[in-house]
Amino acid sequence: MTTPPAPLSPSLADLRELTPARVGLGRSGASLPTDALLSFTLDHARARDAVHAAFDVSGIAAGLAGLGITPLEVSSQAHSRRDYLRRPDLGRMLDSDSRRSVESSGIAACPCAIVTACRRRRSMCMPSN
Repeated sequence: MTTPPAPLSPSLADLRELTPARVGLGRSGASLPTDALLSFTLDHARARDAVHAAFDVSGIAAGLAGLGITPLEVSSQAHSRRDYLRRPDLGRMLDSDSRRSVESSGIAACPCAIVTACRRRRSMCMPSN
């Protein structure tokens, strides 16, 4: 038999509205209530799956083309997802071929860049028109 959770205090309810953090979950002995623990476990599994999910570069490029935006595909210095997870700084630096590609594209300044990553270490920078 389970007892219903105690109603939240107004200040705790307000705090929950202001943050996506898991605050005021309650407790069951020395642990979290089962619902909160299962919710966290599911969210954690989904986050792990998202990190390793394949990315559809051609689908994104086609969608952008429909909006009249031509993407510039570039690669980072992280040669694999494993490298990126161990060295995220390499994922923020273009490799030499991509650097030359950006320099030769004539894009002096990019006021808006949408950067995405996928399994094949590609990113896309979309210059605004």
